[in-house]
Amino acid sequence: MDKKQDALRRLGQRLAELRGQKGLSLEQLADRSGLPMRELAAIEAGELDPPLTTVFHIARGLGLSPNELIPPG
Repeated sequence: MDKKQDALRRLGQRLAELRGQKGLSLEQLADRSGLPMRELAAIEAGELDPPLTTVFHIARGLGLSPNELIPPG
């Protein structure tokens, strides 16, 4: 697995973890972030490389800063 794919996988895992901690479904996060549920699911699966603006929308939907969403390393 290359570095980019690994980073996308870690971002997806982090998003799923934080969404679970907040007790939100993908549908609820889609409503809160203004993003399509299909896009969020693809990010969680590590299949989509989201633009920075999308990361900001997701973080806002979770009530977090973008720094809290992006996994370290």
